[in-house]
Amino acid sequence: MRAVVRDEYGPVDVLRVATVEPPDPGPGEVVVRVRAASLNMADLDHLLGRPRAARVATGLFRPTNRGVGVDVAGTVEVLGPDVTAFRPGDRVWADLFDSGHGSLADRVLVPASALSPLPGDLPFDVAAAVPHSGSLALQSLRAVGPVRPGERVLVNGAGGCVGPFAVQMAKARGAVVTAVDHGDKLDFLREVGADEVVDYTREDVMRGGRRFDVVLDIADTRSVLALRRCLAPGGRCVLVARRISSYAEKALLGPVVGRMTGTRMGTFMWRPNQRADLDELAGLLASGAVRPRIDRRYDLDDAVEAFRRLESGAARGKLLIIP
Repeated sequence: MRAVVRDEYGPVDVLRVATVEPPDPGPGEVVVRVRAASLNMADLDHLLGRPRAARVATGLFRPTNRGVGVDVAGTVEVLGPDVTAFRPGDRVWADLFDSGHGSLADRVLVPASALSPLPGDLPFDVAAAVPHSGSLALQSLRAVGPVRPGERVLVNGAGGCVGPFAVQMAKARGAVVTAVDHGDKLDFLREVGADEVVDYTREDVMRGGRRFDVVLDIADTRSVLALRRCLAPGGRCVLVARRISSYAEKALLGPVVGRMTGTRMGTFMWRPNQRADLDELAGLLASGAVRPRIDRRYDLDDAVEAFRRLESGAARGKLLIIP
């Protein structure tokens, strides 16, 4: 079978499409025929081996797992011993972030416990765009408490993988959403439902005097004090951390600044691939409240090109890989 693999940490150039042995499931494992997968910024981080502290789990000097890709939607093909929860042909989806990666392949070996049933009315390509980024958006909004109708929500870094989901989820809750990214993505952000868009290269929304009830910082480029400036009294701010130093700052200083200013600031402990989250996301997809935007579809052989587009920041929506 074919799979996207890498033998070392490094830039996109270390990726290649190779012929590998098909997986053989052991106890509690399942082989999934991949119908669609999608790319996330987490895949670039995994490729580069960052943050370096994560290499304790993924391999200190070389990756212990050559596979790449976390989002997957497909069908169960082969069951390992003792697997009773699924049957061949069952439709499933998952975020494989903590279950071995490897979704960019014809088939992937997955612990049966990591899989959730995929409702029959959700197309594979739609489903594959959602698990990782959708769960991050869902959990981050949950961390700031219920978003109420009419509240003003700022999504900083809204044009990437997670932001469009966060914008749509906040809108579904009746919020008035301001989305921040660079100018090339403003039309895209209007399309996904933002009420107002801001080009951060032209305007610093955190110095303009506007105040927001909720700030979701996905860009992870601003300090606690900068974020505090745009919070309304009683406002809540949460960080989707990409850097350990930033996570530490928001986790340690955020609550202190929040208590001093009558706001709530901090981050949250992300829990990947939660069955309850996938069920909630399936409901949002079925209702039309959330609609993943697909930028481009690629064959497996063109997966390296897809990674280059992800790395460039040019994508307007998710990048799909269809084996």
